[in-house]
Amino acid sequence: MIRRGVLLLVAALLVASGLSVVTAQHRARSLFVDLERAQQQAKALEAEGNRLRVELGRASQPATVEAAARELGLRPVDGARTVFLPAAPGAAATQGAPK
Repeated sequence: MIRRGVLLLVAALLVASGLSVVTAQHRARSLFVDLERAQQQAKALEAEGNRLRVELGRASQPATVEAAARELGLRPVDGARTVFLPAAPGAAATQGAPK
């Protein structure tokens, strides 16, 4: 009778151990899939960042800025049409003063 109880206990422990191994493998595979997705997303974001850096470099070129300004109807500065206003009294004294 005691042998039969021990045998049942050992069998139950083996089944529980097997189930825990299966559960652990499933969790490990699930985490691996999550890791792969995160790595792919990181690569995609890095590529997007590089593309945006290149685009920013192109957009900051003077020729590109000038073309965009012309599309908006802006014109280059013309010295003949520039009007200089006189400085306000006391403006020179406040420009050099530390704030």
